[in-house]
Amino acid sequence: MKFMTKENIPQQYPGYPGARPPKGWVPPLGQSLALLGVYDNESGNWMGLPLQVFREALLSAEAIHTEDRIDERHKTEVTVPDASAQDTVKTVELEVPAGEVWFLNRLNLVTEAEVSGNIRVSKFPKSDTIDKKYMGTDQAAGASANYDLAEAGQLGADLRLVGGDKLTVVATVTAAGGTTAARKVTLNPFGRKARRLI
Repeated sequence: MKFMTKENIPQQYPGYPGARPPKGWVPPLGQSLALLGVYDNESGNWMGLPLQVFREALLSAEAIHTEDRIDERHKTEVTVPDASAQDTVKTVELEVPAGEVWFLNRLNLVTEAEVSGNIRVSKFPKSDTIDKKYMGTDQAAGASANYDLAEAGQLGADLRLVGGDKLTVVATVTAAGGTTAARKVTLNPFGRKARRLI
């Protein structure tokens, strides 16, 4: 009478790190192991998927898990005091809370008389050690403009910000005689808060 012995197959192929399993070897998947590679028919080897593949998949999934709306309730204002001289600059920051991810699709910037406005984005490259401005030229005084970020000529996509990223509202006095009253520059961001996966 012949007895059958249970064969144990290791979950990982033995050998030094980075060793390739033999050609045609298929890892045991069972219920606890997910295949993180693909079989290359040309070389006859299993090839691990690059981590970028998983990152891209997580970014796509993250973008569709909306948890809240970002709108004018998140507005940020900077005030330039009365009698401020020309070229005086005042700023205020809007910081994304830790653990959150925001996808912004529109920025509305409102400038009052005598002050121009712009937005600095901490995620952008620095410009002389300062966060880079979104617009190359400041928005003129006494204007209200919407910047639809997904459009051509803008970013071409939503602006993704994670916890700790900042939008800085910048107000600059443009009037030659300075301000004749307290003046504001207001940023209204629009978009959605999503579930952060990466």
